[in-house]
Order: sequence, then C-alpha cells, then structure tokens
Amino acid sequence: INAEYMGVRHHSLVRSMSRKTASKGSATKPSEQFEDEWKKMESSFNRLLAFVESGYKKPPDWDSWIKANMAAYAIVYNLCTKNECRSGGVNSAQVLYQRTKAMIEKYLSDRVTKQVADKKGEALLTNVYTAWDHHQLVVRWGKFMFRYLDDYYTKQQNIDPLRIMMLQCFNTAVYEKIKADLSVVLLGEIQKERENIEINRTVMKEAIGLFVEMGMDSIIIYEKDFELAFLEKTAEFYHRLSAAWLGESGGNHTYLKRVERCLNEEQSRAMNYLHASSLPKLVSTVEEVLLSEKLYVLEDPDAGTEALLANWKTEDLGRMYSLFKRIPKGLEPMSVILREYIKTNEGKVINRKFCDGEIDGNAYIDACLESHDKYTELFVSCFENATIFHKARKEAFELFLNQPLQPSKTEANIGKITSSELLSSYCDNLMKNEKISPDELETKLDKIVCLFTYIIEKDLFQEFYRKQMSKRLLVSKTDNDNERQLISKLKMKMGAPFTSKLEGMIVDKGVSAETQKNFIEFCKKSGTELKVDFSAQILTTGFWPAFKIDTLNPPEILSTHMDAFTHFYHKTTQSRVLKWVHSLGTATVTSKFNKGPKEIIVSTYQACALLFFNSGAPITPAELAKELQLPFDEIQRTLHSLTFTKFPILKKDGGKKTKTINEDEAFVVNEDFTCPQRKFKIPNSIKPHGDPVEKTDENRRHVIEACIVRVMKSRKQLTHLELQTECIRQLSNTFKPDPKMIKKRIEDLIQRLYLERDEGDRNIYRYLA
Repeated sequence: INAEYMGVRHHSLVRSMSRKTASKGSATKPSEQFEDEWKKMESSFNRLLAFVESGYKKPPDWDSWIKANMAAYAIVYNLCTKNECRSGGVNSAQVLYQRTKAMIEKYLSDRVTKQVADKKGEALLTNVYTAWDHHQLVVRWGKFMFRYLDDYYTKQQNIDPLRIMMLQCFNTAVYEKIKADLSVVLLGEIQKERENIEINRTVMKEAIGLFVEMGMDSIIIYEKDFELAFLEKTAEFYHRLSAAWLGESGGNHTYLKRVERCLNEEQSRAMNYLHASSLPKLVSTVEEVLLSEKLYVLEDPDAGTEALLANWKTEDLGRMYSLFKRIPKGLEPMSVILREYIKTNEGKVINRKFCDGEIDGNAYIDACLESHDKYTELFVSCFENATIFHKARKEAFELFLNQPLQPSKTEANIGKITSSELLSSYCDNLMKNEKISPDELETKLDKIVCLFTYIIEKDLFQEFYRKQMSKRLLVSKTDNDNERQLISKLKMKMGAPFTSKLEGMIVDKGVSAETQKNFIEFCKKSGTELKVDFSAQILTTGFWPAFKIDTLNPPEILSTHMDAFTHFYHKTTQSRVLKWVHSLGTATVTSKFNKGPKEIIVSTYQACALLFFNSGAPITPAELAKELQLPFDEIQRTLHSLTFTKFPILKKDGGKKTKTINEDEAFVVNEDFTCPQRKFKIPNSIKPHGDPVEKTDENRRHVIEACIVRVMKSRKQLTHLELQTECIRQLSNTFKPDPKMIKKRIEDLIQRLYLERDEGDRNIYRYLA
C-alpha cells in the first residue's frame, strides 16, 4: 500500500516536471534523476544477493531492507511512467529493462558460473542445487521489485516477461555448460537409490526441476536433456536385474514379488522428484521389461498360472493378475491357461469319476456347481471379476459339460448320458426335496441356471425336464411355486418360447383343480353318486409330453365315474376331445389280510388288476388281459410288480416259486401278507413311453425346417454355405444343428416344393412362394 501511494505521488511530480522541461531540447541518455533512481535499484538488488548468499540469514537492518525493497517497487513505477522519449529523451522503461537484464547476467557471470565451474559428481549436484535455489529466490524477488515494468512494458512491447528473461540468462550462463554433467550425476544418484543406498531426494527434486524450468513453460528440454537418457538407463538396469533374478535358484517363485516391489519403488521415485509427465513413461518402461518381455513366466511349470491354480495360491494369483493387467493383452495368456486347466484338471476329473462310478448323477452336478462356485469366488477376490476369465471358464465348462458320458458300470445296452439329462434329474430331485429351505432353494436354482447356460443341447434338457416335471405334477407332491421359480429363471435366460410349454403345464394344474371342484358340484346337482374319491386331471396336448394312449377297459366301478366326468366335461366345454391316459394315474386300494387291513398306493393298471381278485377265485394272466384289454406284456409287468417285489400281495396258485409268468398260470391274493407299515406304495410297473432323445431329434427336424423356410423367405436366394451358416447362428442358442441334418432338411424341402435349386449353379437355393 505504501509503494502504491508513493507511486501515485511520484507520478504527479514526474508529469509536472516533464511539462516544465519539455521545451529545453532532446536528451541522448537517461537523466540524472533516472541514474540516481537506478543506483537505488542496484543497491537493493545487491542487498538481495547478500541475503541469498548468507543462507537467508536476516541482516541486522532487516526492517529497513524490507522497506527499501518496497520502495524499489515505487521507483520502478516512477521510472516507467516518466516517459522521457516524448520530449526527445530516452525510453525509461526500455532502458530499465535492458539494465535489469545486464544486472542479472553480471550476477550470474561473477558469482554463479564460478560456483559450479569445474565441479564433478556430488559436488556439482550440491552446488547446482544451491545456485539454482538462490536464483529462484532472485527471480521471485526480482519479479516483485520490477513488477510494474513486467506489467506495463513487456506486455506492450510483446517481449519476454522478466521471469522468462531471467531464466534465459541462467540458461545461457550456467545450464548449457553443466547440463550433460548434471544429467550423468542425477542418473548415478538414481542408480544408487535403486541399489538401496540413501540419497537426498530434496536435492534431486530441485536439480531435476532445473531441467523443467529451462524449458520455459515447456517440458521439451526436460525430455531431451534428462528423461530420454533416464528411461534408457532404466530399461538397461531392469534387463540386467530381471535376468539375474530368473537365473537364481528358485528365482521364478519370487519374481513377481520383486516386480511388484520395483514398480512401487519406481512410482514412489517418480512422484517424489520427477516431473509428473515421467510417471506413466517410467512405469511403462519397467512394465515392458519386467512383464511384457517376460510373459513366459506365466507358463513356468513351478510358479506359473497353472502351478498356482493347482496349489490354489490365491494371494499369488491376485498378484499375477494385478501385474499383468497393466500391460496390453497381458491377461490373455492367463485366461488361456485357466481355461485349459479347468477343462483338463477339473472337467476331466469330474467326468472320469462319474464314468468310473465313483459318483452318481447328483454328485456329478454338485461337483460341477462346486467347481463353478470356487472359480466365481476366485474371480471376485483376486481377478476383479474380469470378463476375460468368465469367458475362459465358460469355454472350459462348455467343453467338458457337453461331452457324452459313458458309465463303465452299467448295462451294455444303455447308451451315453448327457449333462442335459443329469442336470434335469438333479432339478427333479431338488424339486422333490421337501426339507430344503426357500433361501437355499433360491441359491441352488441360481447356480443351476448358470450351469444350464453352458449346455449346448438346451432343447434336450427341456424335453427331459418337461417329462420329469409332468410326473411331479401328476404323481408326486411338489410345490408349484418352486416350479414357477425355476421356470421364471429359465425364461429370463432363454426367452418366453422356451418355457411356454412348462408354464402351460402349471396352468393346466390350476385349471384341473378348478374343473374337479366344478365336477363335484355338478354331480351333487344332477344326483350322480360317486362311490369312490374320483379325480381327473385335464392336460392340454401341446404342453405335456406324449403319454401312452392305451385301450384299458377298467372295471365298472371306475368306468361309471369316467363316463360321468366325460358327460360333465362335454357339457361345459365346446370342441374339446377327451382321451384318457391311465399310464400316470394312481389309486389307493384298501385290502384286508389275515394280519390286518392295509392301504396300498398303486398305479391305475395295478388297481384294475387287483379289483378282479375281489371274487376270491384264481385268475390267469390271459383272463386279465382279456378283461382289461391290455397287451400281455403289460399284464406280465403288472403281475410281477404285485407278486415278486418287496410287497408280494399276490402269489401263484399252488405255491409255485418261479418268477416267470405264463398265460395259464393262476394267481390268487396272498392272505398271509405282512408289512409293518399300514400304508405303503408299490412302484409303478408301467414301461416309460417315448425316449426324450428321440423326441428331441424329431423336434429338431421341424425346428431346422422352420428356420430354413424363415431364412429363405426373407433372403429369397442363398448359397448352401450361407444358408447353413445362418441356420447354425439362429439355432445355436438352443442347440447346435449338425450340417448333415441341415442338408437333409434342405433336400426334403426341395422335394416338398418349398425351395428349388438354381439351374446354372446347383449350390444356390431359391425360395418358392
């Protein structure tokens, strides 16, 4: 404030004097007043230099020195505003700028240049640090003392501001003479620090800052005179060091730990005394030498990715990931090794255990789920859930899960088993488990759906699951909410068409309950007497798997109820056809034996056969076949299940013990049958109808044909390869079609006039509208 006040006062005085002396003629050099004021500026600058060279010790007259520096600002203001050139004199500001520059050059030449001349090694570094530190203070004070000159003259004349001018003076007088030697000394100090010798980082930071400042607001000088050589030396050092590490006994086990430590040290080094622009370049150089050029360490048999996975060293795996993710495509070799390891050491082991009979189907799926969970945890804890590893696991699971399994300890006529069948059976057992909690079921179903996505033959799973689900809904006790839960998860993954039949089965179950309620009310209103607890389930043909349609002629007690229900259904619906399916029906039969009554849960076939024994007379299989109008082999299976199993409620007449069943052998009730349970169930003897694999193959033919027609209808003309590729692409979400099957379907469609071959090129197909 004092300086500005003085400046205003002097400004008024100068303008008044200039008006009085303007008529005296022109001057060839600055006025005496200018020279007097300049001497004061020189005196202030010399006192500044004395203060700097004393190590910043306050002089005895510190207050007066501060006031003199403040007065220097006012002097510069007065000299700049006193424009003598208007009256023919010199330009005061120009002279002041030139003399300031000369004063700086003289100070550097007389004091600083001698301070660093002929110095080497640490002496050079120490003296440069001192000289540069002093000069920076001189620049700051100089800018303050001559601030008005900087604000007024340099901007108007478009010349270098005082800071740049003073840095250029230092560059010419000092920097150009020492830059090469200084760079060598700095690189030597950095090498010492890398060898665990302590250095003065403050001195290093100031000395390296000199290279930056010499760029005059640019880092070109820093990059050319220091950084380039620094990065080259860094690469050379780590080439030697990495070779020594890997050459040591057991060095491969500690290599990545050492790399991690070196990267941290270099990052700390860059942040402490290098320019900010050097950090990414330095780290990139070290990564290139220690990681990019050493990718082969990932394949090391003792300390590579596979070895760490085999010993489940999660900490080392996490370190390996964090290091190699830093370099381009560094994670690709890791993911390839992971994929091969899962396929070979996880998948093949699980498959072999199942084929050798060590584990059953449920244990096989449990092992797959456990393996999947194990790697999920690894990806989250060590690999930051990186997508590349999820993809590798997916490819590995797809490879081993879609290999057909041939159990060695099974009957020779049993073919290979697929994961689709095993996973469906696993779901079947899970749905039948009444002890599982809702939360546990939710977790299990999520995992099952994850595993399901790896299966290629999803349509085969769908067919197996549909058949098993139908039995659960019709025979077993199952929770429809649990069924809906899995169906909804499959729907989210595969879309509504995939689960439409499964959802239709659930709907039919609800509709059947409502229909049964209406049937009971209808019987009451019509006066129809129901002698047994009769219940019929209405199934929509398109939703449910194909069941065996038989010609069973049930006993009168059942047929009257069936006729009553048929009459009711036709009266309440229109254009519906009922076909009775007895193969999945059940009945509870009350029987009286010498040891007491029993309640027996049997199939419809078994119940019909047992009802004929109420007469007490022996009955032959031929007579049963005639009365029930069933094939003889079905009668044989039914009688066998009632005679030669855990619950022999029938026996051969005459006490014969042979297990063969002939047409003329009579059977009677086993009056002496005993069982500790009052109520029990006899297993269903009905032969399963329809092979899901055959049904799936049949469905695939229709699906492929529909896809071919759909593609050709939109494209009109395609080559065989183009059509085949497009069909595989569209259908691969559900199954992978065989090119041979596609070719057969094309030929069939040509015969049926959906397509035609081009006359000129038989490899081209055309769509026929």
